[in-house]
Amino acid sequence: MYFLKRTHLGFLAIASLAAADEDHGWELTGAAGLTYAEGNSDSVAYSIQVLASYLDEKNETYLGADWFYAEDGGVASTDRFLLSAQQNRRLDERWHIGGIGSWQRDDIAGIDRRIDLGLLLGYRAIDSERATLTLEVGPGYAWEKQGGTSRSFAGLRLAEKFEYEFTETTKLWQSLSWTPKIEDFADYLIDLELGIETRITDRWSLRTFARHRIDSTPAAGRGRSDTSLVFGAAYDLGGLGEPGDDGGRRSLMPDEDTDDDDEDGWSSVASLGLSLVRGNSESLSANFGWNTAYEDDEREFFFDLSHALAENQGATSQDQTRSRVQLDRYLSERFYFGGSIRYLRDAPADIDYRIISGIGPGYALIKTDRTRLSIGAGPAYTFEQVGRNRRNFASLVAAQRFRHDFSKRVSLEQALVYAAEISDFDNFNLAATVTLDTELSGRLIWRLGTAWLYDNRPAAGRRHHDLTITNALAVKF
Repeated sequence: MYFLKRTHLGFLAIASLAAADEDHGWELTGAAGLTYAEGNSDSVAYSIQVLASYLDEKNETYLGADWFYAEDGGVASTDRFLLSAQQNRRLDERWHIGGIGSWQRDDIAGIDRRIDLGLLLGYRAIDSERATLTLEVGPGYAWEKQGGTSRSFAGLRLAEKFEYEFTETTKLWQSLSWTPKIEDFADYLIDLELGIETRITDRWSLRTFARHRIDSTPAAGRGRSDTSLVFGAAYDLGGLGEPGDDGGRRSLMPDEDTDDDDEDGWSSVASLGLSLVRGNSESLSANFGWNTAYEDDEREFFFDLSHALAENQGATSQDQTRSRVQLDRYLSERFYFGGSIRYLRDAPADIDYRIISGIGPGYALIKTDRTRLSIGAGPAYTFEQVGRNRRNFASLVAAQRFRHDFSKRVSLEQALVYAAEISDFDNFNLAATVTLDTELSGRLIWRLGTAWLYDNRPAAGRRHHDLTITNALAVKF
């Protein structure tokens, strides 16, 4: 799934089924992805991936199909389809021979079709418990129709694949291939992929990877290179065995006992997410967040700050800043009284600023070690400039907050805030957020967040709502 145009969500859901019969050796993986932003900026992207692999003592077979599609404002920004196959025969513990083939189409890059077939000789230069490095070389032949021009030629393929396990939960992979035309080495393709995957349970894992391609002879009017950054989540229907299982597959499920609880009540998290495409499409999407919280039996303090920026072909499609400061004091085990200040700036929605300050009582419906659900309401005052209208008015604010810890490593937070003008309840806005945090280590967190804003009276020419979904890596202090 490529992050193209005004894409603010990159999420890849992968389901994998491993055959129970070890002698059979087949494993099937299916993937479906969605990239989506709606509101004052609109984009959508889809991806479908299927991979079948067969492994035994002598043979390795890989079959794959990828389809990536994205559009912005109804105009396609990527449309690529790839079929691939590779068959290896092991000669000994290090050497193997095989064949490889692929068929691809890329409308944006001007490739009507390209077929590659080749033979290969491979050598495993590194083969340790944690690291493997495989080198491959061999001749091939390509049939290509690009930019309306057909040609065929003999080629050469040199490739390397590297994998490294940092821990039982985190793995890095990298691959690089160079396929020049034999009679003209200045005519070539280079494909590079770099990714990291972290197992969070015996079935779920999170992954992100970057792809880069260089075509030395692109179609007329097209760029030489394309770069994409992909975030994802994977699910293994078959699960992975515990260490020592007969299957020989090592579990990547984290140890729940390695997580340390905050002893002083304070916690701060800084997050950064980035999606990037460079080449025949140009886009950048970045999000930054800072969250500080303090909780004990008597007090709660929260400070949140986030900023999201997206550019498409040099034009800004998202520029939003949100912040909140809140302090609550518990009067009893369930009842509390508190105050808050909220700030919003949203350039595409033409909101120069919106500041809502309020006070009021609240009640904790659920208050346990793992789950908290609270509601509150009270008077407030709003200062805002939306479009050309600058107004200050008395308002009413009602809020709901929810948090649940599924485990020491996985937690969900959700909040909903309603603010309305007291003298005109048709002038209201809603803000909803959902955040899923997964700890990759004692301090590193994978964060998936959703923010939905609804303004019943938006600025002239603007839409009522904005929805953004972000992926980010976060560090806990």
